[in-house]
Amino acid sequence: MTTFREMLRAADGPVIGTFVKLPALEVAEIIAGAGFDFVIIDTEHALLSVRDVYGLLVAYSRSGVAPLVRVTDHGYGDGQRYLDAGAAGLLVPHISNGEQAAATMRQFLFPPEGTRGMGFAARAGQWGRLPGGRDEYVRAGHEDVARIAMVEEQEAVDDIAAIMAAPGVDGVFIGPGDLSLSMGEPSGSPAVHDAVTRCIKAAVAAGVPVGTVVQGADQVRLRAEQGCRFIVVGNDTGFLTSAARSAASSAREALSAVR
Repeated sequence: MTTFREMLRAADGPVIGTFVKLPALEVAEIIAGAGFDFVIIDTEHALLSVRDVYGLLVAYSRSGVAPLVRVTDHGYGDGQRYLDAGAAGLLVPHISNGEQAAATMRQFLFPPEGTRGMGFAARAGQWGRLPGGRDEYVRAGHEDVARIAMVEEQEAVDDIAAIMAAPGVDGVFIGPGDLSLSMGEPSGSPAVHDAVTRCIKAAVAAGVPVGTVVQGADQVRLRAEQGCRFIVVGNDTGFLTSAARSAASSAREALSAVR
């Protein structure tokens, strides 16, 4: 299976993904079959247990969809377990500056570059049977796993160059929702749009993979043209809500015609 980092380096355009908030494996199979290249399992805003995340990681990876995890904070514990469970990468929210980025990502690199602990007997090491042994486990942990810093505050926008240059940062993800709150601007305002665009341009100029979340085909096209390497559209709960409302609305409209 192609790793997420390999997807980011590919020359055939950006990859498309979505957020996952529901633990049901039936939903995971539906989303995996929809045509997405990757998913971001959202432990920051969804009520997902570690066991839920583990099941989703297995389900998506077996379906050929790269599963990343958005962790809850800058801490080590859950991120370590998600990596050992086979996550293709981590998105770390609210990285505000370069110093914070370096300190956070160091936790998810093996020594001597970082402080991540050895978990070769876990799923990422194929239960201790990975061809190539511990050396391959460590290599994959460094070279295949994506460590993504989320840029979601004005401070982060101002320090974007240092965040991208921090050791262990493999890419940046611009979060326009929280960024708009930080800027005191309505969601989708020109000021927020311009801030996201500035970050994307800075990342492209630095050769750092950059992604963001968009709404609608026009934004997909715009951000792809600007150089985004990974683009997120919607989430599983939103898809279910939209489909349910559409079905109910269509049925009520049909009923009104026969009354």
